[in-house]
Amino acid sequence: MKLPFIGIFSLLAFGCCWITTDAAPQQRASSCGYDSCTPSKPGVINVHVVPHTHDDVGWLKTVDQYYYGSKTGYQRAGVQYIIDSVIKELVKDPARRFIYVEMAFFSQWWQEQTEEKKAVVKQLVEEGRLEFINGGWCMNDEAGTHYNDIIDQMTWGLRFLNDTFGECGRPKIGWQIDPFGHSREQASIFASMGFDGVFFGRIDWVDRTQRKAKKEMEMIWHTSNSPGEPNSIFTGIFYEHYSAPNGFCFDVVCRDEPFIDSPRSADYNVVKKVKDLEAHIKAKALSYSTSNIMLTMGDDFNYMSADMNFKNMDKMIRYTNELASGVNLFYSTPSCYVKAINDEAGSRPWPTKTDDFFPYSNDPHAYWTGYFTSRPAYKGTVRKANTFLQSCKQLHSLAGPSAGGQNLIDSLRRSMGEAQHHDAVAGTEKEHVSQDYRLRLHDSLVDCQKDVGNSFSQLLPIGSQALPPQEFCLHLNVSQCAITESSSRFVATVYNPRSHQVTTYVRLPVMNGVYTVLDPDGSELIVQLVPLVNLRSIETERPKSSATHELIFQAASIPALGHKTFYILKSSARHGQQHSTTITSRERQSTTKLTVNFDANGLIESVVVDGVTVMMSQNLMWYAGMNEGNANSIFDDRPSGAYVFRPNGTDATPISTQATLIVQTGALVSEVYQQFSDWASQVVRVYKGQSDVEIEWTVGPIPVGDGIGKEIVSRVTTQIPSGGRYYTDSNGRQTLLRRRDFRPTWTLDVTEPVSGNYYPINSHIYVTDSEQNAGAVVALVNDRSQGGTSLKDGQIELMVHRRLLYDDHFGVGEPLNEPGDGPGLVVRGTHYLLVNPSLAGNHPVSLIRPLAQQMFMRPWMSFSATSLSFTNWKNNFRTEKSGLRAPLPDNVHILTLEPWRDGTHLLRLEHVYDIGEHSTLSEPVTLILDDLLADYTITSAVETTLGANQWASESSRLPWTTANHQQPLKKVSSKTRQSSSGKTSVTLLPMEIRTFIIQMTPK
Repeated sequence: MKLPFIGIFSLLAFGCCWITTDAAPQQRASSCGYDSCTPSKPGVINVHVVPHTHDDVGWLKTVDQYYYGSKTGYQRAGVQYIIDSVIKELVKDPARRFIYVEMAFFSQWWQEQTEEKKAVVKQLVEEGRLEFINGGWCMNDEAGTHYNDIIDQMTWGLRFLNDTFGECGRPKIGWQIDPFGHSREQASIFASMGFDGVFFGRIDWVDRTQRKAKKEMEMIWHTSNSPGEPNSIFTGIFYEHYSAPNGFCFDVVCRDEPFIDSPRSADYNVVKKVKDLEAHIKAKALSYSTSNIMLTMGDDFNYMSADMNFKNMDKMIRYTNELASGVNLFYSTPSCYVKAINDEAGSRPWPTKTDDFFPYSNDPHAYWTGYFTSRPAYKGTVRKANTFLQSCKQLHSLAGPSAGGQNLIDSLRRSMGEAQHHDAVAGTEKEHVSQDYRLRLHDSLVDCQKDVGNSFSQLLPIGSQALPPQEFCLHLNVSQCAITESSSRFVATVYNPRSHQVTTYVRLPVMNGVYTVLDPDGSELIVQLVPLVNLRSIETERPKSSATHELIFQAASIPALGHKTFYILKSSARHGQQHSTTITSRERQSTTKLTVNFDANGLIESVVVDGVTVMMSQNLMWYAGMNEGNANSIFDDRPSGAYVFRPNGTDATPISTQATLIVQTGALVSEVYQQFSDWASQVVRVYKGQSDVEIEWTVGPIPVGDGIGKEIVSRVTTQIPSGGRYYTDSNGRQTLLRRRDFRPTWTLDVTEPVSGNYYPINSHIYVTDSEQNAGAVVALVNDRSQGGTSLKDGQIELMVHRRLLYDDHFGVGEPLNEPGDGPGLVVRGTHYLLVNPSLAGNHPVSLIRPLAQQMFMRPWMSFSATSLSFTNWKNNFRTEKSGLRAPLPDNVHILTLEPWRDGTHLLRLEHVYDIGEHSTLSEPVTLILDDLLADYTITSAVETTLGANQWASESSRLPWTTANHQQPLKKVSSKTRQSSSGKTSVTLLPMEIRTFIIQMTPK
């Protein structure tokens, strides 16, 4: 938020110091926001004409190609010209309005403007004529995004708006008009950001039809199990698409007739166009419950020649108001529309919704569920990049002012913001655009690596000795790291970005030899050397690697928001703590807690947990993607593509019914390498002391020489009688019940029995045999966004890779056929398999959440070659340090700790359990903020909304009444109090995130 002087304001203060008066947001101007709205008229249909452009942050062209307007062969689109043109037209008439969404583009345009032009734009914003909607860096996807990423990309866009325009730049409405399905967690985030509503267009075609008939196109969406107004949001669905009505697109890229209003012209068409529009308006109004409707006037990259648009819209408004009956047209914005219907409805109850809008289909055979998995390598990179971004920001804050500026972090903030776009992480962009996304993200990761190196240079040295340069290995997943392969003496620093101690197993690619690993105390650790197998399948991904083995050791009790350093020495003599790996044919892997049994065909046949056997199977399988040319109807002919998953059949085929095994056992880990084919394999691992099974799958290049596209799944089958129920996460946070062949709020006609039951999985999917927490559960926890389902009782599957030969005709214009480094993309990823034969009163999610947190926020490593002995290293550098005074309670997570502005920092505290998920951890929890950090005292703080662009005390949302709450929804607030000792406590309710801007002083 903007930080000028606003006089006296409320904040939380501890100790002797307060946040300075320049930390407050700009005062609100009197003419923006709801004060700028045109009043509705009684007794008529009030038509809110909303000019807008939808500017994809990459799709058919790269981000830069879209901004500059190059590569017109792909698409005629140039964002800089759109904004230039719109500003010129808004200045001409104070009645005109325009909304803008994507800050990735607008911020770039803003930096190029003169001070005179900036002053003009600021005036337009202050008068409510140019309004920012959504306000994120992009319009993010809702299926392939993690809630951490959504919040970050929204925050970065909102910060730009607040820095630039103050309170008048604060969006009040979510505008998710193009993402392909809508999640409950996304709506919850908008509600927590103080938004008064959200609008979108893409819902299932049957759902839309039924809602039109029932006048339920607008509703109150309850987005959480917790009661109260903060978790609900007004939700509006467009009548059709987000474009202008047929015949009324006046953009330079359209072919509709303009208003020809000269009576002398033989082409005079005013009367006809008014009648056509009047008919459209009155038909549309039948599906909405107030006298207000919205007329969206725009589409993808419209308004490059905005004079054409506005000149004709001026005529459209003028002539329709003059000639039509019972309608009143005027320029407006989505926020003014919401205010108008809120004023009109009063205490009239609105319908409600509690589930989500997945999966999305727009015809009987077009379920947009393929993109849940499309471009799996990029999806995995985005997830890893988030972990590094959080680590980078945390370390910068913990390093203090000496860490320097934020420009290196900003680079990754921007690239991660771009990556959340609904054609980026979704995997629905052209191949050359995907390559550009990867390049931009890689370059930004390198920038943030430099920032981490700078932070470590401040945090680790004890005396005057400079910390050696830190090196990072981005390809550890394919067993490649130059420094660990070539150095005989090096140090590995393991950083834990979580708020609790973490114990993990480290795997480093090395040459065969004898290794000693010392922990921070100098104790020699047990290590295990595991030979690398099947390098051929990933050799194109690791061309510079010479590693033959992986060195494994346990990194125990890594401090919360802290690090441990491990000293690694390659020697010529064998020491007592290095354990060899035995290669056997034994078809059983076990630890004291867990045993995995394999059958004679080399497939998993059972898992034994604490002596109880659960019969099950697991295999890699494939669906044949539907090709073109199968029927005369376009619906029946729909192929599988980047967006759509449409299998040619109702069941998947095993890649092989037999697997060749290589079994490796040792002191720390036992693992079974399963080879299904020359393009599909996996490693099943059981680590000492772990209660889950790790399955590392490697798939690709998927063969398509037979002319058949293939979609690969990992399927687990058990005998659990799950009754058609299965459970999936919502953007990695909430957990939702799914029912096979069923929708909670409308009647489903099953036309695609496989893809119609697929849902986006960002964290976990599970089945259980009881709703009373007494039976068995089987779950998969994943490391990236994937599609998943349960097609039969006791069964769950996740789609891991897809390669297709046909475009599905939804705009991308090319098949999803990633080349990788030539013959096709090879992807490697990880699932955690959790099996529990008896919940014994525990909620399944209470077992899953710790694993999901472990998967999502895995420790990050950096390396330094050194000539120092261990003793000299320990005498010069901190080998163990926590950023927290003490680990936080198990139900609390520091979602955000990052440098903000003017010496302040942004802190988000999160309750990670929902109501009823745990007997004790689902209760509210209270923290003392003052002494949260080890080396700093939090001397002052002010709570903000989730987007960090408005003080929480000043946030006021429009009230709504619902059918099951006859009074306007009331806020159920959590607590922030100052104790008798002068320290401040913060209470978190289940699933609550609270955001603070804090000041820290060194202890």
